[in-house]
Amino acid sequence: MTVLDSVCIDWDAVRGLYVARCARCVDAFTATTFDQADAWAAAHRCDVELVALLASLTVRAAA
Repeated sequence: MTVLDSVCIDWDAVRGLYVARCARCVDAFTATTFDQADAWAAAHRCDVELVALLASLTVRAAA
């Protein structure tokens, strides 16, 4: 697993793909090569409104 800020890149052996996932906004990207996933991870920018919405839902669920 490779981590770039909030984005993790994992190998999905079942599908034979690299999966890049953002922990903050839950966005994901699948790629056939690590370089493609790494490029997406480096260029990824979270949607600020979506991050705020997810954070508010998490706070409510914890309460």
